[in-house]
Amino acid sequence: MLEFELPILQTESKTERRDAAENRHLILSTASQLFADRGVEQVCMSEIAKAAGVGKGTLYRRFSGKGDLCLALLDSELKQFQNDVFETFRKQFEAGKSIKQRLNWFIDQAVKFTYAHLSLMVEISDLGTDKAIQDVNVPHFWMEMTIRSHLQKMAEQGQVPADIDLNYFTSALLASLDARIMKGHLQQHAFTVSQISSGLQSLINNTQTRAILNTITT
Repeated sequence: MLEFELPILQTESKTERRDAAENRHLILSTASQLFADRGVEQVCMSEIAKAAGVGKGTLYRRFSGKGDLCLALLDSELKQFQNDVFETFRKQFEAGKSIKQRLNWFIDQAVKFTYAHLSLMVEISDLGTDKAIQDVNVPHFWMEMTIRSHLQKMAEQGQVPADIDLNYFTSALLASLDARIMKGHLQQHAFTVSQISSGLQSLINNTQTRAILNTITT
């Protein structure tokens, strides 16, 4: 039990027909193999349909686009990540860890998860629909809600300056967790995963955070 609620991924409850479930499994396993062989970025939806032996109509009835398909491929890993996070949060709470300490830990884990699944996460980031913004099952949105919940609780406890815009602060933290931004940081700027994690945590821990954010937002 934590002192505040966190967003929980929704489990798909509808029952599929056997042939529909088989088609879904075939498409996902085919896509997974193509991605492993050639790289996620190099494979398009029409190639997945052809390799799976299904029509494009069948493919797009199951998945709205490549990002949606990648989200399905990442489903079990994301659910396991969330379960691990909740269990660690519970243990940290019972051990007396502060909200700030727990948020720092979560940011580090979110950076590592995004990096570990970077190619899929880039495609998921490009969904470009309301689903990408509002669906708790989308990794970036779930991370945003988790970070926002911690920051709001910190603000209630006076651990965040009252004049800081929490919505902007959350967006600033989330920017570097966006897979597309992280890819640029890693490849173009040669930042390490450790640098990205430490930099994000410093926004929370640094005593100059207030001045920095006030300068940016004024």
